[in-house]
Amino acid sequence: MQVLLTPGGDAVAVMKSAELVLAEAALMHYVAGPGRDSNLAARMMAELVGANEAAERRAEEAATEAEGAASA
Repeated sequence: MQVLLTPGGDAVAVMKSAELVLAEAALMHYVAGPGRDSNLAARMMAELVGANEAAERRAEEAATEAEGAASA
């Protein structure tokens, strides 16, 4: 994972897909486990799931575009 700092002072984490899945699983375990009183963990898990789903959509769209270009 790499953490990048934006000019606005925000931090952005860039992960490989395997790291993202592992982080998602760890947060899911934390939220569903005995320490599930953390709203922060629940929000983080929702953000990770959303980022993962968006990455999957982009990959599928790119594959579809590549197939269309190859068949043209």
